[in-house]
Amino acid sequence: MDKKKLTIIAVAGVTLLALGVVFLASWLSKETVSGKVMVVQRNAEVRKLALVRIYAVSEAEAKAWHDSVTRECRNILDASANRRASGVEERKRIMDENDSMIRRCESLLDVAVEMRELSREFWIVDPNQPTKKKRFFEMIATKGIPSSREVEDDAMSSRWDRCYDSLRHSVVPELQSRLQRANERKEEELKAHDTSVARDLSEFRKSLNRAMSYDSLTEIPAGVKVASSVLSDDKGEYSLRVPKGGYYLFARGSRTVFDKEERYYWVKKVNVPSDESERCLLGNNNMLDGDESHLWSDLGSLLRSHAELK
Repeated sequence: MDKKKLTIIAVAGVTLLALGVVFLASWLSKETVSGKVMVVQRNAEVRKLALVRIYAVSEAEAKAWHDSVTRECRNILDASANRRASGVEERKRIMDENDSMIRRCESLLDVAVEMRELSREFWIVDPNQPTKKKRFFEMIATKGIPSSREVEDDAMSSRWDRCYDSLRHSVVPELQSRLQRANERKEEELKAHDTSVARDLSEFRKSLNRAMSYDSLTEIPAGVKVASSVLSDDKGEYSLRVPKGGYYLFARGSRTVFDKEERYYWVKKVNVPSDESERCLLGNNNMLDGDESHLWSDLGSLLRSHAELK
């Protein structure tokens, strides 16, 4: 064997030895987290869950994930509150504008009805009533009365029968139609507005539900580094190795009970090494909806604080 080959073999051997030393040092520097995955049923029977994937995420990585989710939820809640507030202002604007138009239509209709009754009185009873005639000509000058020029011309010629006929069959019905359209327009605009706001708020609720769903809060995002992961064995037991420090364990499991699938979600904080890390139980207490405080416990208070600010 020539010198060159011997040199290559020697370098390769040294490299492998160095890698082995690094790996061994890394392995020896880690601590073991061991425990079981189990659920206690309503009848107090304990069920150990096999083939559950347990992830260990450093406290710093978990905190960054937590802050990201909190920002997302806060942004959704703020956007929802802003949309609700703008919706209230927009609804008030629609109401004010349409109510103003409706009041205008009602006022014109009242004027036209009064003119109709006066023209009937002038035609049938007595045309010589100066005060009432003055009132009639003041009203005919009201802006917005349809066919006002024709009615005024007939009134000036004392053709009260024609005035009455125009007011009865044309002017009053036109104003009644305008009032009906104004009311219908108000209802349509309010309905369209309410539908739009409800749709937007529904989308915000869906986004918030997705962000705060159990699946989302236990599925490790791509940007979060996993320190270690392992599957529980057929007895529900697991063991993984991580460097010393604080960690959060995340896991999801399921089992079929008759024709129904039950799903479980765990989040547990553990310090390594510690007595707890040697007997780290994932059970009922440290489920997401369990009694034990966990990484996401403050999301509920976030929702309550925003609800109080509405």
